Amino acid sequence: MSSILLILIYTFIAGLVAGVASPIIGSSLLLTGLEVLMIMHLAKKHAFKLKLSEIGFAATAIWGVSTLLKDFVLEVMVFIPGPGWIARVIVASVFVFFLGILANLHFS
Repeated sequence: MSSILLILIYTFIAGLVAGVASPIIGSSLLLTGLEVLMIMHLAKKHAFKLKLSEIGFAATAIWGVSTLLKDFVLEVMVFIPGPGWIARVIVASVFVFFLGILANLHFS
């Protein structure tokens, strides 16, 4: 399976998770786990050995960035149910896609 297809699958899953969990405040923690899993999967695909400390650092950095991006902006938009939920799905999917592209470039 090519890396771009793998990234697209993770992006689709992130969109589904964000769509289902968008009414729940703080649901971006579910997406953080998915993002860390995608990074580990891409690293393994490129035979890149990740240490536990690197995984922990990546998880912390992803959580921080996703908190700023998704929670800060989109928690405000949840108060407008329809457009806020749609925006959360779009932002989560785009974030996972570009994170996957960057991880793939880093590991290849």
